[in-house]
Amino acid sequence: MARFMKKFLLGASVVASVSAIASTPVLAATMRATNIQFDTDNINTWTYGPGAPVYDSTGIGGVKRRVLNDFNNKGNYEKAKAALTDEYSATNVEIWTNGEEVTANKGFSANFGKNTIKVESVTKADWASSDLAEKWLNGFLGAYSSILQPLGLTPTAQQKTDIVNKIKEKGMYSSGDPNIGDLTLDDQTGKLKVDLVGHLDRASLYATKKNGVYVPKNDPRYDTGNKLLNDALFAVAAASMKQSKYFQVSEVAKVTFNGVVDYAFSFFATDAMAIAGDRGKGDTTSHTGIYTWEKTVAMEVPEPSAMLALLGLGGLAATKRKQWKKA
Repeated sequence: MARFMKKFLLGASVVASVSAIASTPVLAATMRATNIQFDTDNINTWTYGPGAPVYDSTGIGGVKRRVLNDFNNKGNYEKAKAALTDEYSATNVEIWTNGEEVTANKGFSANFGKNTIKVESVTKADWASSDLAEKWLNGFLGAYSSILQPLGLTPTAQQKTDIVNKIKEKGMYSSGDPNIGDLTLDDQTGKLKVDLVGHLDRASLYATKKNGVYVPKNDPRYDTGNKLLNDALFAVAAASMKQSKYFQVSEVAKVTFNGVVDYAFSFFATDAMAIAGDRGKGDTTSHTGIYTWEKTVAMEVPEPSAMLALLGLGGLAATKRKQWKKA
């Protein structure tokens, strides 16, 4: 009877212990990418140089920002890896740095534990053969509906179809060579985060002020091929200028996580509190904005709580076997 009670109580203890382990919340751990491998040398990296920080307040808004003064790093893989894994989202790697016409998916692969990720440039083929055009247009219309609706610039279903078809045909100029600042994975929730570095304000690409009136910039490079979309882009840019607000649109990165393809972009930026040291004369916005894209992804590893439960069960079972032998 004593031996039976000992076994019964030990078994109950095992069940209770495993239940407690499985139900105990596990603190999330933010994983940074490892084993970063580039498949191209067509990259450039911007970091904060060694020594005392350098600041500049001539950028947009006159804000005192730290200067990314280490920027002549074309093809420098070590600098690129450091920028992707340091504590600063503003330090970044531009993929496909030579020119705006992207002709191939190039970038880097990496690991988050057993999970794999690829981050690449975006080509016209991506715009043409995926749902990227629809997602981009829906994101733009959603972000700026408060400006577009009163002006009658919200497209009908047919107009949306026409715009999407034109974007699929032409792509979006200068959007496919993204600057990647940071990427992390929450190993408990599966939330993948990619930070894209860009311009805090892009209004000057589409609008300018002449004789007190805002008019389209009419830069042929940014002509989408669709009049309604061109008008919408100008309207948002002009309204932003009038209201002293920012017109925000990120570049686009192709992200493949465990074989599943998606595209990272955003229409909202936070101030990077940084600025590119190699920006041209009159450029007040280069590398001033952080655009964050997040997605909950399917991970290849068990949830941490389940793993701990299994480990606990194995250890307690081993202890139980030893005690039975002694009984």
